[in-house]
Amino acid sequence: MTSRTVLEEMEKTMKKFVFLLGLGIGFVAGSAMGRGPYESLERNARSVAQDPVVRERAAQARDTAVKAAGDAASTVKEKAPEVASSVSGSVSDAAAKITDRGQSDAAQSDLAGGDAEVGEDKPLSS
Repeated sequence: MTSRTVLEEMEKTMKKFVFLLGLGIGFVAGSAMGRGPYESLERNARSVAQDPVVRERAAQARDTAVKAAGDAASTVKEKAPEVASSVSGSVSDAAAKITDRGQSDAAQSDLAGGDAEVGEDKPLSS
């Protein structure tokens, strides 16, 4: 192992140690405090969730999200054929350029005077 790898491993080990130490301290502190703070937090969360104003706002947010999702879906449905056509045209153009370039390269190699035909019955000349 290189010194860098050893240092990286030591750093990982230290991070794990610090995490476990914090977890242990949190557990001890939490159990010393008892269930009182937890139950208080739970009561407050339930009262907020039961509040009619909060429920109304949550329903409005849900309705807005559903409408926005529907609008996005219809926009995608409208634009999909146009995008597909554009992509298809771009791919066709790129393929034509590659084909033209390949034919141009082949014509130039014929003019260069190299072996135009190579095969089992026609080995490369040295």
